[in-house]
Amino acid sequence: MNDSDSYGFLLPHDFDVTRLIDLLGGDEHCQLGETTHFSADYYDSFDWRLHAAGLRLLRVSSAQGNALHLRSAQGDDCTDPVAFDGEPAWPGDLPAGALKSRVSDLLAMRILLPVVRVSGTAIELRLLNHDAKTVVRLQLLTLQSESPGSQQHRALWPRLRLSTVRGYDAEWSALLSYLGEDMEWPKAPVCLFEEAITAVGLAAGDYSSKLDVPLRPELTALEALRQILLTLLETIERTVHGTRTNLDSEFLHDLRVATRRTRSAVSQVKRVLPEPVVEEFKQRFAWLGQITGPTRDLDVFLLELPHYRASLPAAMAGDLDALEEHLLAAHSSEQAKLKRKLASAEFKALMQDWRNILEAELPPGEPGWFADLPVERVASQRIWRMYKKVLNAGRAISPDGPPEEMHELRKDCKKLRYLIEFFRNIYPEKPLKGIIRTLKDLLDDLGEYQDKEVQADRLRAFAAEFDRDDPQSLRSVMAIGALVADLLRHQQQAHERFADCFARFDAPDNRKIYKELFKARGEGLG
Repeated sequence: MNDSDSYGFLLPHDFDVTRLIDLLGGDEHCQLGETTHFSADYYDSFDWRLHAAGLRLLRVSSAQGNALHLRSAQGDDCTDPVAFDGEPAWPGDLPAGALKSRVSDLLAMRILLPVVRVSGTAIELRLLNHDAKTVVRLQLLTLQSESPGSQQHRALWPRLRLSTVRGYDAEWSALLSYLGEDMEWPKAPVCLFEEAITAVGLAAGDYSSKLDVPLRPELTALEALRQILLTLLETIERTVHGTRTNLDSEFLHDLRVATRRTRSAVSQVKRVLPEPVVEEFKQRFAWLGQITGPTRDLDVFLLELPHYRASLPAAMAGDLDALEEHLLAAHSSEQAKLKRKLASAEFKALMQDWRNILEAELPPGEPGWFADLPVERVASQRIWRMYKKVLNAGRAISPDGPPEEMHELRKDCKKLRYLIEFFRNIYPEKPLKGIIRTLKDLLDDLGEYQDKEVQADRLRAFAAEFDRDDPQSLRSVMAIGALVADLLRHQQQAHERFADCFARFDAPDNRKIYKELFKARGEGLG
């Protein structure tokens, strides 16, 4: 099956091959060929990374075998098809070659998931002239769409595909004119994918971990905050299944990011929600952050393990096998706990109670002072105040200051970044990109500083659990010791880069943008 419909028409649902043959001049002028059956399973990541790149990955199954195709949105093959009998999952498991490289670069740590299946029959026909010569080849397609795990099928529009035969351009053009102009059959879309997912109730690109809420400056702060929090709630709800089933670690990552953003929005956008609501849900979402933390920490270690091995001398790489076994056993245990907690009455109540609050006409309790003010004023005030706090904290850090200062600065930088991300659509895009970039660079440096310290501490704790009387365990302890030394070296390098990163953040041009974007807009709110 080819996904391209360069010369194709949509047919009425009740149209069959007998009517088509009659329409084209009967058996004398239209010869019936073989009928084949096929299916095409489309795959993408949960956050539609292939679709965003204008690509379609599909496994076509027919009598000729199974093959993976990577196609453009126009239906053209972007790489050579690859024979493949299995179920695509991790990009790294795909056969080596151009297809694997393209998909792996786009998906990174995301797993491939089945999106939709298109199956059907293809009936071959040949249009003959008076000399019984084939002048046009035709293919009548009867199609249906099915979502993964469902037994329900949705019929798609039948299609008629036409292929040219060399030397018969006039017959080809005449048939196109007859079908398109006289019969008024609509031209078929170039790709089956869009129609197929629509038929099963999906919308491509309907999920992204990137927060992008279309806000208008004149919205009230309460309504804007409600839209932001509902978007974050939807992200949490949509990532729960993937987290519970452990499809890939990015589901839990997205869930935790949405949880942190929710806590930040509730606590940092002050004087909008009623204070009792703020206090209650700060605590309840803190609980969600706590129960998801251990599994995520172990995810990070397992993801880092190949890098750990690569950082050691080749002779020591195998000494981390015991550590890997330890991490996998601990992850299995924590994942089981997390699965139970995400199925608990407490979690279900949190989701439902929070949705009830956000969808109510007014949240229960006395609204905050800023609830009815334009969101632009409230957002600008909050961003400006947090920016000043970050500036003052960063300027106070000395080269020999305690690590806690860097940790606290990172927390404040995260709050600032979240605030800017929440409200980015109400500010000019170009200057905002510049300040986000410098803030991200600073956060990356602070994150590496803290992450290396945390990883080093956790690895020391893991090493303490090994039996030092066992020779293999002792080798593992020594390998972990080498890792810890390497991590602390990278932490020191991050500390040394901090001054330059903060200087770019504190540069006059950057300060000017913050002042122009936020200070004047938020003045007068205290």
